[in-house]
Amino acid sequence: MKIIGVPRINALGHKGPEDMSKAIGKELKRDFEILEVDNSDIEKSEEQILDKARGVLSNQEKVCFVGGDHSITYPIFKAFRENYKNAFLIVFDAHADCMPPMKEPTHEEFLRAIIEDGFNPENVILVGARKIEPEEERFLIEKNVKVFSEINDMEAAADYITEKANGRDVYVSVDIDVIDPAFAPAVSYPEVGGMTSKELLYLLKRIFRIKSLKAMDIVEAIPSKDKLFDMRTIKICAKIISEFMQ
Repeated sequence: MKIIGVPRINALGHKGPEDMSKAIGKELKRDFEILEVDNSDIEKSEEQILDKARGVLSNQEKVCFVGGDHSITYPIFKAFRENYKNAFLIVFDAHADCMPPMKEPTHEEFLRAIIEDGFNPENVILVGARKIEPEEERFLIEKNVKVFSEINDMEAAADYITEKANGRDVYVSVDIDVIDPAFAPAVSYPEVGGMTSKELLYLLKRIFRIKSLKAMDIVEAIPSKDKLFDMRTIKICAKIISEFMQ
């Protein structure tokens, strides 16, 4: 199993998640490769991430990519689809990330770009989205993407997700803002009404048992902000990675 740091940001001027990889390594007490990306050149950084992901995923090795912001998922999942033809995508995010995409999709557009690239929306599940713009909602309804905005029964939700994903080549993308800011405050765009860290870990542990799980990413924690909160957001991210790597 591998961990790869991807300190890329393409977030319309917002900064902070580019330091996440180093903070995670410190919390895990583990050295891992951190990809050098040129955040001053979005097109170049897109190619750098895509090339690295192609190389890592071609080894058929279970891998965790650590952001960075959520824009890293677009090139990584592009490489994933090339390598795994039976791909299934599970996204945890407080936001839909389905605004009309740019050429190199930002953190606000990556999911729509993936679908508009031809990925079957029936093979996408979006969990925890509670801030969805009207344009995004129209897109999700049109494409019939399964969305869990509010989860009243965690066990039933886990049953549904694992049943749909079972036997597929699974990729999980976790924007840590899916958790309520009371538990994970150090994010760029906190949204109240999210799940607890315990609830997220329950769902992820169920998903991580899927034998065909191949890769995941975790993104959007801001270490400089987390210093005000005893690094609790980084600690949750590290716990999720540890569970994935078991």
